[in-house]
Amino acid sequence: MATDAPSDPVPLRGLWRRRLAYGARGVAVLVLAALLLATATRNHRGLDWSSSGRHSLSAASVAALAAVAGPIEVTAYLPKQHAGRERAQELVARYRRHRDDIGLRFVDPADAPETMREENLREGEMAIAVGTRREFIKVYSEREFTNALARLARPGEQWLAFVTGHGERSPARTANFDVSDWADVLAKRGLKAQEINLAAQGAIPDNTSLLVLASPQLEFLPGEVALIDAWVAQGGSLLWLMEPDTPASLAPLAASLGVAREAATIVDPATVRLGIDNAAMAVVSTYAAADAVANFDATALLPYAAPLRALASDRWRAEPLFGTSAQAWGETGPLTGAVGQDATDLPGPLTLALALTRQAQRVVVIGDGDFLSNTYVGNGGNRDLGVRLVEWLTLNDTLIDIESKPAPDTTLELERWQIAVIAFGFLFVLPGAFAANGMLMWWKRRRA
Repeated sequence: MATDAPSDPVPLRGLWRRRLAYGARGVAVLVLAALLLATATRNHRGLDWSSSGRHSLSAASVAALAAVAGPIEVTAYLPKQHAGRERAQELVARYRRHRDDIGLRFVDPADAPETMREENLREGEMAIAVGTRREFIKVYSEREFTNALARLARPGEQWLAFVTGHGERSPARTANFDVSDWADVLAKRGLKAQEINLAAQGAIPDNTSLLVLASPQLEFLPGEVALIDAWVAQGGSLLWLMEPDTPASLAPLAASLGVAREAATIVDPATVRLGIDNAAMAVVSTYAAADAVANFDATALLPYAAPLRALASDRWRAEPLFGTSAQAWGETGPLTGAVGQDATDLPGPLTLALALTRQAQRVVVIGDGDFLSNTYVGNGGNRDLGVRLVEWLTLNDTLIDIESKPAPDTTLELERWQIAVIAFGFLFVLPGAFAANGMLMWWKRRRA
């Protein structure tokens, strides 16, 4: 008579071996997680999740760093054991990845009271020095540091003289029509704006690096036009923001520059595709190979712009900077009702900006000023386009490619407690949840 075979003990032994192996792995994971958590909480780091991925620095910051000639010395005025020292080290470290001639030292304000008083320093300020020149920042951020580098890369103090007294856009007032937002951006780069009244002052200041005619509305006196003519004749740089209704008194200046403004306003059908409910908005997405805009590719929007035309001139070399597409046209009639192109209109493409050069002298004439106004300067690439043109006009060619602000997604800065929470979640909570889920599945299978 056959007897039942004894049960096989191997599966039971294999089950316990698997349990011991899983347990050992779990202990190893927990030990490793504890070590990583301790390291994370002791070492605060900025996580580089930037779109550019340039070692936690935006392209603008890298360009600003490259434009600075000579070693860079950074001094942070912070007490000992201050948390700001760690932030300062991390900020400077990001720049050191691109240059190894950046020094960093800390000064405890309590140890240098005379220096703090003589130089009017405050606790927490950071001095960035190149040779004898220094710039100070109070916020330890890439934007502030990069702006300071751009100022140090500039050859010296540079002033932009905005002509006033004829309804021009003001770099100081904050109305929608004015250009104070753009002027603020320029100031952070070391380009300072001042308003001058030619009739009252009778001269253009000697410290002027660039004369700006920002959309004048009223007629100029003959003496004022003569001052501007003399400035240009003597080699001064000029930025002229024209409008469709430019004062007739400035016609001699336009003639001497070899520039003509067409009696038309740009209408661009591309606005419909972009969802812009204003056909009188020139959409600019391509630029010439001229130095001022050679590496620029952002779309600019110019409202109510006038097309320009370069006249034959034996004194100036004229070069278009940008213009409209072939689908746009210059509307010679009123912009009322349903506007359509007819035989009297100017067919595209049309020039919107001209660069004029002779020897080292530079002039830019643009058939619009609205794109730099407080209302429109934040649209598309308007702000950076305006900055690039000014840098080119003031002969700062090495600073042209430095954008007006670093990329917003360059770094993610986390506090220690935030790092600890994330590390705890990834290293403990998630593995624990997976382990619990596995145990639950095992328990259900055993009961089945």
